[in-house]
Amino acid sequence: MRKRTRVIPVAGAIALTVSLAPGLAGAHPDHNSGGGRELFPGEGVVTVSEKQHDGDEGHLPASSENVTLVGKGDVKNPKGTTGRVADVYAFGDYAYLTAFRDPVCERGGVHVMDIARLDKPKEIVSAFIPTSPGSYAGEGIQVIEIGARDVLIHQNETCPGVTPPAGTSGGINLWDVTNPRKPVNLAMHAGDYTAPNGSTELSANTVHSMFAWTAGTETYVVLVDNEEFTDVDIMNITDPTRPRMINDSLDLVDLFAVDQASPDNLTSVFSHDMMVYQVGDRFVMSMNYWDGGYVLLDVTDPTPGNVELIAESDYAELDEERLARGHEISPEGNAHQSELSPDFQYLIGTDEDFNPFRVTALITSGQYAGTEYIAVQASDVPPIDDETTIEGQITFVGLGCDPVPPGDGTALIERGVCPFQQKLDNITAAGYDAGIVFNNNTECDALVTMLAAGTIPFVFVSRTVGLQLLDSDDTACGTAAGDPRAGVSTSITGVFDGWGYVRLFGVDIPESGPGSIEQIDTYAIEESQDRDHATGSGDLSVHEVAIDPDAEKRLAYLSYYTGGLRVVSYGDEGLTEVGHFIDEGGNNFWGVEVYERDGETYVLASDRDFGLYVFQYTP
Repeated sequence: MRKRTRVIPVAGAIALTVSLAPGLAGAHPDHNSGGGRELFPGEGVVTVSEKQHDGDEGHLPASSENVTLVGKGDVKNPKGTTGRVADVYAFGDYAYLTAFRDPVCERGGVHVMDIARLDKPKEIVSAFIPTSPGSYAGEGIQVIEIGARDVLIHQNETCPGVTPPAGTSGGINLWDVTNPRKPVNLAMHAGDYTAPNGSTELSANTVHSMFAWTAGTETYVVLVDNEEFTDVDIMNITDPTRPRMINDSLDLVDLFAVDQASPDNLTSVFSHDMMVYQVGDRFVMSMNYWDGGYVLLDVTDPTPGNVELIAESDYAELDEERLARGHEISPEGNAHQSELSPDFQYLIGTDEDFNPFRVTALITSGQYAGTEYIAVQASDVPPIDDETTIEGQITFVGLGCDPVPPGDGTALIERGVCPFQQKLDNITAAGYDAGIVFNNNTECDALVTMLAAGTIPFVFVSRTVGLQLLDSDDTACGTAAGDPRAGVSTSITGVFDGWGYVRLFGVDIPESGPGSIEQIDTYAIEESQDRDHATGSGDLSVHEVAIDPDAEKRLAYLSYYTGGLRVVSYGDEGLTEVGHFIDEGGNNFWGVEVYERDGETYVLASDRDFGLYVFQYTP
């Protein structure tokens, strides 16, 4: 089995592996030992979903076709709405919008909206459901009937730079919303309290997404565990006041080898999102496993040793949307979210990609010349693209905590002692054009995203790479970096490879045993594959899909961030856009949900910078 590389690629970040490295993949945990955490309070590490859905720069012009705007309603937040709205779920006459962490991580939780009048959705401000201080909600929210209760479930992630008190972070929260105007808490931070080394922690592992389902008399919820390789956790929540873990053993690479050896850039293999369907007598989990592709699991018996693989997809050697435009480059992977069609014959998956540039990092001199490596860019610095590069000899300047002697080119800095921002400020003041930080000897080859803002490129690499850049004969973790000195040369360059897009698969789910999943087609909005829209039009990646419950319609609805709402038809002949909507001033759609009332089908979409939109497809 190939070794997996798990970094924290975030908006504006670069994740570089071998000659064709993935660009931005989304905000996810570094599963290497110790990765993703500050060495000391205030060091400045971007954790989990920090800046995952970042970017309010520009938008596409307003336009619509075959889509009617029924109504829209905004939400309130003391720190402003921009960037604060995440996912959406509807139940009865109410819609629920999660409150994300941008631009400041305060008042995270869930907005409750009255949608009895779909033309005038209205927030019930007094019913806002808060997370614990220092936490926020993002991907994954649901209301499910459990006994006589309507139970709302949301995941918890931790605000950047915050260490909440023990027991007040991570896991999922459950609320009784039988009366949505007066939510009642049932359980807080239920989740996996087991550390990767087997010890018991005081706080639950943070959770990126979740999905609940009922099978007979039992109700379950599956979680995306951000902090360990066994990242598919299943809990029994039949008693929602006492959730209990029943399966913390699911690492799909270890169990089912869902990774692939080629192309060799597909190394970020982990759980991102999932849904569960009853298909005959089987309960089937549609799992999105990032570079591992789209996976179908039998979870009829969700206990350890009884989950079975039905089918899993592999990515092609060449990116289909780029190849259609004459550009040969490997796909990025990034299986983000998917849904099965109501007749279980098709699956539509969304590959999320926030960085339209592919980056290659290479050592170009010394004994390690020709070695390619992984780097992660800081949170708010000039991105590596086809116009901005890091080239030439590097100079090791030590820890960079004190003023650095004047220099030029690229500064190499060792992690530790002072914040990343201080290191960046010091090398910028000294005249350097770029900076590379390598890990210390306690974190070794773990990778983090540095919380730092500046005017020069600034990236983070493993300790092994740092020692190679120093041309050290010994690159073992414990090797000392030594005194400041000249190092070897390196090259970090980028090429346009487009934003994330959509895949259609044909699936076969038999009554028992293995099935199949075969790709039929891909779809991308044209602007997302145009270099002229690499900047200035906002984020042109797809995010989520919701499939119309009427199998005969063969329709799916896509939240495409600043690409707006997109409607596509699907079938054996592929994917075809049949409708879209972008509002005056632009949209920034995160979530999308099909909602049925009185025989009519509506589409709800959550706009990150506003609130709720209600649509109907009207060809």
